[in-house]
Amino acid sequence: MIIDNEYILLWVGAGVGLVFVLLMVYFYLKDADNTKRYKRYEKSIEELNKEIYRLQKKLKTYESDLESFKQSFKQQIYQDTRLEMKNLIDMNLHSQVIPLKSQIERLGEEYKHYKEEVEGKVFMLEDRIKEFAYTPTNPTNIDEGRIISMFKDGWSVDSIAKELRIGKGEVEFTLKFANLG
Repeated sequence: MIIDNEYILLWVGAGVGLVFVLLMVYFYLKDADNTKRYKRYEKSIEELNKEIYRLQKKLKTYESDLESFKQSFKQQIYQDTRLEMKNLIDMNLHSQVIPLKSQIERLGEEYKHYKEEVEGKVFMLEDRIKEFAYTPTNPTNIDEGRIISMFKDGWSVDSIAKELRIGKGEVEFTLKFANLG
């Protein structure tokens, strides 16, 4: 019986060894197959990268060609439009532009006359206002110098009125009287 147990152990050991050898052969073959696949993938990726580079190069060429075409097209349109505008201006210059120019000059003269008339009336009104004695409505006699200095420092009329607690009209009147507003 001892022989049978040793014999069985020998066969079990040989079987385990054989399984181990078969596993090693399987892993070696699988590794070789995977290595071949990886090399094919690497080659494919490298070819794709080369193709991408070629396509990017073509794209840049197409972009530069497109930009050149755009520039020449813009220049042609500009020249055509410029020529058409020149012809249109030449045709309409005498029939429309010259009468408009004389009408604009006449309106300019009327504007100057109106402006002088209005300025004269404003000066006359300012002189009449200066004739009246200024008496503030506030019995504390608001300091005109303070209003003027605040205005010169950049304060708005509303801000000055709020700060000094007086009416906006009083501030405007004081500034107008001092020829500032």
